[in-house]
Amino acid sequence: MTETRDTWPAASGQWPPPVAIGGLGGSGTRVFAAMLRHAGLHIGETLNVPLDNLWFTVLFKRQDWTRRRPDPAEVAVAVRLFVTAMTLGLDGRLAAGDRALVDGLRRNLPPEGQWRVGAQGPHAEALAASRPGPGPRAWGWKEPNTHIFLPDLDRRIAGLRYVHVIRDGLDMAFSKNVWQALHWGHLFGLSNTPEEPMPVRQLRFWTAANRAALDYGTTHMPGRFLVMRYEDVCAEPERCWRRFRRFLGLPGDAVLAPGLLNPTSIGRSKSHDLSLFPPDLGKAAAALQSEAEALSAGA
Repeated sequence: MTETRDTWPAASGQWPPPVAIGGLGGSGTRVFAAMLRHAGLHIGETLNVPLDNLWFTVLFKRQDWTRRRPDPAEVAVAVRLFVTAMTLGLDGRLAAGDRALVDGLRRNLPPEGQWRVGAQGPHAEALAASRPGPGPRAWGWKEPNTHIFLPDLDRRIAGLRYVHVIRDGLDMAFSKNVWQALHWGHLFGLSNTPEEPMPVRQLRFWTAANRAALDYGTTHMPGRFLVMRYEDVCAEPERCWRRFRRFLGLPGDAVLAPGLLNPTSIGRSKSHDLSLFPPDLGKAAAALQSEAEALSAGA
């Protein structure tokens, strides 16, 4: 039976809707996760150094889904389990089918399995053993791959707010963080042709994936969708912090914590030959860049 959009209210009780952060790997999402936590939101207990929520990683970065388009019913189960784990806890709430799913995901992860996505078997066990926190509280999460599943998450988590982080496309084209481009391209109609240079494949993915996120968010999530450019935050941290606070509905006197920003690799594309990018791809990327700049500069 197909699940409906009431996944979030049914699972959460009185918990407020969450705030999620996503973007291509290497876009600077860690900075925004730190801002979220600094603002007092609960972003999870099982995190890595970049503050990725590893329960989300376990449930959504599945090897099987990198080979085929996931069935909406499968994604619905993942959303339900994640939301419940983050709010009410899964300990004592896992049905037999849910337990079998989590066990299968655990066996696929190190040290037992070989699927290396940043999460390990013990993180899946922590997911299954999750317990409720101190009560309803403001919460959210950061995991770059969130944007891949944005339409499913929005349809099933009523009131979800989402922050999409974008970094300069040409700089990202020469990033070594190419996991998403290698594994999710099929979801955006990309063939990921091996004979193309990796920067070209990366820019194709950057353009297609960000286009999908911007089109969906601006159309379907008015008032609940925020675009933040990493370069803007580095150049004007206080302005961007005020904008972030307004989106979260935080008091206007909250102060940006020192040490959250550590800009790296801005402008790295300037040391590379940009003639390798096909003209049509360069034009599409430039158009998206301009749109992102306008959205990021908004109120």
